[in-house]
Amino acid sequence: MKRYLITTALALAATHPATAQDLAIYGGASLQFDLEPDGAGSDNTTSLSTYVEVERGSLYGGISATVENDSASNEVYLYAGYRNELESGLSYGAYYTRYFYPNDSESDYGELGFSLGQSLGEKVGVSLDLYYDHTNELGSGYVGAEYYATDKITLSANYGVYENDGAPSEQEWDLGVTYGLTDEAAVDLRYYDGSDYTDGYFGLKLTFDTTLLGG
Repeated sequence: MKRYLITTALALAATHPATAQDLAIYGGASLQFDLEPDGAGSDNTTSLSTYVEVERGSLYGGISATVENDSASNEVYLYAGYRNELESGLSYGAYYTRYFYPNDSESDYGELGFSLGQSLGEKVGVSLDLYYDHTNELGSGYVGAEYYATDKITLSANYGVYENDGAPSEQEWDLGVTYGLTDEAAVDLRYYDGSDYTDGYFGLKLTFDTTLLGG
């Protein structure tokens, strides 16, 4: 991981050496608890995720890792991309992510992503995210909306459609509320459901994000 971050930082700095001092490094972690995600009577699950990201201007790259109850689902992924925001409030980005599963290497894959976001006044934001898994030749798309009720409370909902290999497409959605504990920490309570879900379930997530350098 250290070698990857150093390589990413050097690559971003090399795009414009005179502004290498604009480099910023971010980091964070999240802890999520899901209540019976595989249906009534199934085991509860817990996952711990962490990431480090290097940014220079609109370019960025990072590494993330997730440890779950089911060791086969443990995941490490590398990503890099470009993002920007216009004065109109329209944000956009394109990126590539490579997923690795240390205990199930046959499931490794690469994915292209494209995102759009638009603020609608001071209280509402909408988003569109498109993904293409080129390893398995599968696509997915998601739309989302956020309502900023107060400085600390955000209501949000997402709806998506994703392709399955050799099977009909499936749908999934979620609805939740996020409360900002501090400028760097937040807690999110969310309900998840979908056409391929055994039952809907609730998930509780605690997140922490901070600036490690620059910014």
